[in-house]
Amino acid sequence: MSRSGRREMRCGLCGHRFDAASLACHSACPLGAHCNLICCPNCGFQVVDATKTRLGGWLSRVVHTRRSEGEARPAGPPAQPVPRETIPLSHVLPGREVQIVALREMSGPRISRLGAFGLVPGSRIEVVQRRPALVVRVGETEIALSVEILERIEVVPPAPEIRRAVGEGA
Repeated sequence: MSRSGRREMRCGLCGHRFDAASLACHSACPLGAHCNLICCPNCGFQVVDATKTRLGGWLSRVVHTRRSEGEARPAGPPAQPVPRETIPLSHVLPGREVQIVALREMSGPRISRLGAFGLVPGSRIEVVQRRPALVVRVGETEIALSVEILERIEVVPPAPEIRRAVGEGA
C-alpha cells in the first residue's frame, strides 16, 4: 500500500498496473465485503485479494512481526530492476530468443488466447521464421501470428544467466 492509501497492483497476465481499491468490480461486488477477488480492468484476469483472506491476514501479521524484530530485513537499499529498451516482436530476426515484457492495447479475450499458448509477460520465445508469416516457438509449441498482434507484443533480449563452465574451480 502506498502513502496515499492506494493499493497499486500489477496484473500477472497482461502486466497492466491499476489501483485495486478503486475497482468497480471490487468495491461494487454483489458479495460486498465477502468478495475475495480482484479483477484486472484491462484483461479481466482474477486474483485472490490476500488482504481479505484469513491466511493472507495471518501471513501479513507474521511477516510484519518478524520484520519489526529485525529478522529477514534485507541489507542495503532494495534492488531496482535495470530498465531495458523494448522492441516490438515484429522486429526480431529468425533464430533469436527474446523475453516478452508486455502485451500492449489488446482486448481481454485476445490476451487470454495468447496466454493459453504461453505468450505472457516473462516468458521466453524464439522466432522461427518471418516469411510467409512470423512463427514463434514457446516451449514445444509453434504459433503463427499476424503483424497486427506482433506489433503489440513488446520484447527484450533475455537477461543473461550466470553459468559456470564444467570443471571451473570455485
